[in-house]
Amino acid sequence: MRKPLSWLLFLTCVTSAFSTELSSLKGKHQVIGLQLLVHEFNLHLTRNASGHIVEIGSVAADALDALSKHLNFTYSILQVYDTRLDKQSDAQPGLAYYMDKGKCDLVIGLVVMTPRRLAVMDFAEGFAYTPVVLLIPMPESPNQGIAVVSKPFQATVWLGLLISMPILALTIYFFIRPVSSLTFSKLPMDRPRNGTAIKKTGHFLFQISQILLNQGGHFPRMQNAVYFVLGSWCLCASVLVCAYNSLLVSYVLGSNTAEPLVDSVRDLAQNSNINLAVDKGYSADVYVSEATRGVNKLLGDKLRSDPKSRCVKRQECVDLVKSGTYVYLNGLYVTLSAIDEDYKATGKCSLALARKTDPVPGSYAWALPKKSPNTKLFIKGFMELHSAGLIDLWAKRELNKYKDVDKCLNEARQRQHRKVSGNRTQISLKTLLVPFTY
Repeated sequence: MRKPLSWLLFLTCVTSAFSTELSSLKGKHQVIGLQLLVHEFNLHLTRNASGHIVEIGSVAADALDALSKHLNFTYSILQVYDTRLDKQSDAQPGLAYYMDKGKCDLVIGLVVMTPRRLAVMDFAEGFAYTPVVLLIPMPESPNQGIAVVSKPFQATVWLGLLISMPILALTIYFFIRPVSSLTFSKLPMDRPRNGTAIKKTGHFLFQISQILLNQGGHFPRMQNAVYFVLGSWCLCASVLVCAYNSLLVSYVLGSNTAEPLVDSVRDLAQNSNINLAVDKGYSADVYVSEATRGVNKLLGDKLRSDPKSRCVKRQECVDLVKSGTYVYLNGLYVTLSAIDEDYKATGKCSLALARKTDPVPGSYAWALPKKSPNTKLFIKGFMELHSAGLIDLWAKRELNKYKDVDKCLNEARQRQHRKVSGNRTQISLKTLLVPFTY
């Protein structure tokens, strides 16, 4: 049963904006089609044992009730099992088919406007504004262990060190000579044996490593050119160690914080190792599949390349997300209801939301037949509902049903932090050369 206060408040807040246009709907009967997911936040229905729809509820149902009273029309629900706008099969031709055949006057729910749909139907836009979010697996603390010590340097720096240290050791071995033997002794020096050469080269490599670790080193008297080489190495080692230690601290302190699978839709589009999951035939699927450029085009390519990406049931998408390599794309309220349902089913928080949200271009709408005289009436009706604060009021009422969502979102917020690759500095060869170029 509807609460009378909601539509009564609406009636007291509206003006006479509709007075010249009410004749197109006054007293008429409208057949309503329902586009929804199972347990969708915005709209849900109840069927009896024979499959007949006996009740509808949530935000869209309340808005329909309020508008029917203000615009003075009656309505009934289109009694079909088809709850999607587009055709899915011969048995489910889509709600657009019923509108085209004159069997349906209005489709309510979260309907996405696309150029293809605009060519065959009208839209009463402005019904709802909700951001697009990504449902991701709950971030887990990484088990990095000793691997964290390699993160402050890029791979090229480590490779440069591995190559330069043996070369420097060999350089010192071939050029080092006791000064006394070069200056005062005229006797030829004996050629060292292989064992001695390897031993001395290893000793010099050890001393070079000592300098790199700030432990100092010991070398016998040698030619002045070798002193210049060692001095350059000491200076380079000093710069490396100071920079490395400062960055290593931040990595060690942050190593117990979990990293999210992705941070935003753009991250998802650019990461070929992460797949996308959507509800087949619904808003997110339609929007990204019909995109021809930009980030949404890349997301559409992901869908087309993976046959598992389009889920017939939402639980299939949730299971894919929990597998660790998929994220689920949908509106904020739908993803919140998915988190709530999963928590109630499992008793633990396994899902979270990506840190960044993306606004929906335009708004969600209701669909009407092409060139319908009632389109402007519903657009103005939505404006009045928003002005009176009723849609926000109904949305908050629905959100209050998902009390467990806040627990999971707070847990995820405590775990998440930005990815190293996107926001934390790593020392490169170019960075290393900066102190020596000024």
